[in-house]
Amino acid sequence: MKPVSALLMLCAAIGLAACGGTPVEKGPNSEVRTAAFKKMMPDFTSMGKMVKDEEPYDVEKFKTAAASFDTLSKAPFEHFTSDGEGKDGDALPNIWTDAAKFKAEEDKFHAAVAVLNEKAQAGNLADIKVAYGDVGASCKACHDTFRRPK
Repeated sequence: MKPVSALLMLCAAIGLAACGGTPVEKGPNSEVRTAAFKKMMPDFTSMGKMVKDEEPYDVEKFKTAAASFDTLSKAPFEHFTSDGEGKDGDALPNIWTDAAKFKAEEDKFHAAVAVLNEKAQAGNLADIKVAYGDVGASCKACHDTFRRPK
């Protein structure tokens, strides 16, 4: 299996895992974060289908999705404030206790998304695949450390 394909399958599994499992209590910040993450996922999924050759690569469609994802990916991070014990949804307590590490992961994510958008606008699919994989790896790194397992 190609490394990019394995990474994309992992990202898809993580995304699907978000749809099931035991519900956790969510306060208002957690609800808004969750909604913001869900709002950006259709763009990431659309790009993933093209990157994995499940759909033909459509340069304009990819450019639009990447630009939208770049914009929408900022919104969830505006709401990473604790709702109080037991109401933070999928956020683990170490988000609040190790805020500097979380901020560093957030910055890596935003940088990876910006590169993906830049590569998408240039239109070279080989470069796009690498950048898409980097975004997925950034998501995974943060989820592994700061998100409650599903």
